[in-house]
Amino acid sequence: MRGPALQGAGLHALRGQGHIPSHRGTVLRDRDDAQETVLDLAAVVGRVRGMLFEPDATLAAHGVPAPGWRMVVREHALPVLVLTSIGAFLLLALLLSVSDVETPIGLLVLILAGRVVANLASLFVMAAVVRFYAGMFGAAASFDAAFVLVALAMTPVYVAEMLGPGVQLLLSGAAAMLLALLAFGYALTIFYRGSGLVLRVPQEQRGAHFGLTLVTLVVLMLLLGLLLGPFILPMPA
Repeated sequence: MRGPALQGAGLHALRGQGHIPSHRGTVLRDRDDAQETVLDLAAVVGRVRGMLFEPDATLAAHGVPAPGWRMVVREHALPVLVLTSIGAFLLLALLLSVSDVETPIGLLVLILAGRVVANLASLFVMAAVVRFYAGMFGAAASFDAAFVLVALAMTPVYVAEMLGPGVQLLLSGAAAMLLALLAFGYALTIFYRGSGLVLRVPQEQRGAHFGLTLVTLVVLMLLLGLLLGPFILPMPA
């Protein structure tokens, strides 16, 4: 138990010095240098790998203290969404090339671009709900903390969205759905474990915070489906 705690202390000490040598990616932090605008692809890949295989340590490195949400969007959420959509596009194109379904490339690009926008918007909604309930349970959580938690926790879901077409091509559609479900369950586990670390939700209140957050998000998703369903799904003649 002492190993991770000592490691976290070391991470914070290095954070104060402005650098951190970690295979989990360069630590997310606010930067004053306006010229540092080039995306560090290796850092993005490192954070993704960290969230897949070492989520607790990666959350400690990148979420405590929480960076600003704008920086999280710029350096993690948006790059991950775009890169996984590019990967999904390539795998979908390969899947469609060996199937009888004919889908115009332009339509495929439009669908994936819409998924990037929808996923990014959903992060803001989730962060707002997470922050609201964190305050109810005695946690001094900011929107920045809630956003970095959900953005990092959802990383396995975005990776599964990218790999889904490849899994369907190699195995079956059922296997792709199973992968998506496992990734979502993993993301929920990361969120639950990270709520204490990043949001400072008390241990005895963590289950209630998790349950209320999940129920609220499901209700919002159902309401959104009812509102947008007639515009998305074809209506019978």
